[in-house]
Amino acid sequence: MRSLLVALVAMLLTALPVAAAPQRQVLYDGGSSYPRVIRLENGRILASITTNDGSQGMGVIMASENDGKTFRQIATIRDPASADGAGICCSTLFELPSPVGAMPKGTVLWVNTTGYTAPAQTKKTRQRMWASADRGATWKFMSDIAVASNEHNAWEPSLSVAKDGSLVAFYSDETDKVKHDQKLVQVRTVDGLKWTDYKETVVSDAWNVRPGMINAITLPDGSYFMTYEVCNNDKVHLCSAYFRRSADGWDFGNPRDLGTLVKTADGKQGRHTPVPAWSPGPGPNGTILLITEMLVHNGGKIAEGNGGTILANDNFGDGPWYEIPAPIHVAGVDNEGCRNFSPGLLPSKDGKSVLEVTTDYDQSICKTYYATGPLNKT
Repeated sequence: MRSLLVALVAMLLTALPVAAAPQRQVLYDGGSSYPRVIRLENGRILASITTNDGSQGMGVIMASENDGKTFRQIATIRDPASADGAGICCSTLFELPSPVGAMPKGTVLWVNTTGYTAPAQTKKTRQRMWASADRGATWKFMSDIAVASNEHNAWEPSLSVAKDGSLVAFYSDETDKVKHDQKLVQVRTVDGLKWTDYKETVVSDAWNVRPGMINAITLPDGSYFMTYEVCNNDKVHLCSAYFRRSADGWDFGNPRDLGTLVKTADGKQGRHTPVPAWSPGPGPNGTILLITEMLVHNGGKIAEGNGGTILANDNFGDGPWYEIPAPIHVAGVDNEGCRNFSPGLLPSKDGKSVLEVTTDYDQSICKTYYATGPLNKT
């Protein structure tokens, strides 16, 4: 009798429906990098990537009208500064929440880095901003955010609007090579044309310490939450993700304070390319989500869930973070320039699910994929 009951229970359990893992779909079927995704105020979802077409670098803009179920290409941005093999990378998308100069609220901005593969004798990397007044369909070049002062690289720009209404650009700067291998810096504009007030955001007096990959988001209370990686600061925290906060979106505190390490209660850390997002859930008061290239244990050993984990915090970054399975799991991620490199997240309006965009190899081609999955606490 007991054996019969056990058999019946086993049959019932195997008959229960099991939630299928999200199936990733190709967003851009060609070599691509730095995927980003945003939801516009009117509900349209935009995604962007950078790619190279022969010797001409370009950005590709994709749109979804059905909440990320399908995408179609709506624009190509061919930047002349990336022509002749000069190179393009590191782009991001941003919708203006308020007017900046002649650009009204709702203007979509795309920023990129060009020139990093140009010959050393002529190299001047540029952080460049483009604007769209029609939700991503057509684009106009606006300004050079920054032009490198020498042959060393600067890259990975991101945007935010400060409390005073100025548009702030952050980026990684290698041009101060005498003092720093790399540092994070910021500038701002009130008209989208002239950028001023260059200053350090995160920097170390140890030459080889490299803060990078900076992004700042606005939280519901009006404060700002910034994430970045810090590489080479010790032998354990190799490019781990850190954060800091700001009340006004311009002053993020002492630049030489490396910030707060993102870690779980059992010491796991996100490593490389952190990208944050705010979600209405799963926390009762909302949740900060952070996706990184890798997940490692405190000692540096690769953790289970590497290449497929979102770190989450329900208390504006305070206290330990917890793990949520990402919609896409990229296998074999171990600090190289394609697999799960600088992915992006877009939470649903109700905070119950999240759309992810990330990169992975299809044979020898690094392609961008997307999928949506649940935001469940485990």
